Amino acid sequence: MQLGLKKEYDAQQNPVVYDWVRQLMAMTALPAFAVPLAWDWWMRFPPVTGSMITDAKLHDLADYFARTWVHGDFPPELWTHFDNNGPRTTNVAEGWHNSLNTHFGTPHPSLRVFLHWLQKCQYEVQSRCVQLSAGRPPKQQLSTYVAVNNDLWDAKLRYSMDIGSVFACPAPDVTAVQYSRLRFRSLTEMYLRRCSHLYGCH
Repeated sequence: MQLGLKKEYDAQQNPVVYDWVRQLMAMTALPAFAVPLAWDWWMRFPPVTGSMITDAKLHDLADYFARTWVHGDFPPELWTHFDNNGPRTTNVAEGWHNSLNTHFGTPHPSLRVFLHWLQKCQYEVQSRCVQLSAGRPPKQQLSTYVAVNNDLWDAKLRYSMDIGSVFACPAPDVTAVQYSRLRFRSLTEMYLRRCSHLYGCH
């Protein structure tokens, strides 16, 4: 449903919906404690488009997201990767599976063919481990990915410092609480937009 809505609403057709969906997809970049705050304070209210069908889809998506990923069986601690410095996707595993399909050329190879491949794979992995242990450098990432990772870490660092200043000061009255809440929302929205751009959610 997320992808369907995203394809239906690009920046020219409905920028408000497009922006909301992009921020929803980028919530994986928030620290776990910030997810329910961002969700309950404003993200749980999808934009109104004027189309009953689209509005119903947006509400269904919001209900599903809250029921499953915010307050449900998969809490934010399981799926946010704010502190993660490793792979953010399963591309490595998918590439390995793709190499299996390419090597065998058939979805159900014979046991003999599979065992022969398994022995060869074990030898290659052991050889690579010996090479790495001996000081051979690991395979370098493409410069594009290195730049994106650096930009993401920069965004996370800036966001941590900014919201730290919001929560570090005690709020003496209701006005200060409201200001802190608005400040948190503003900083989080800017951060989510930046991350959605870096993730390629556009």
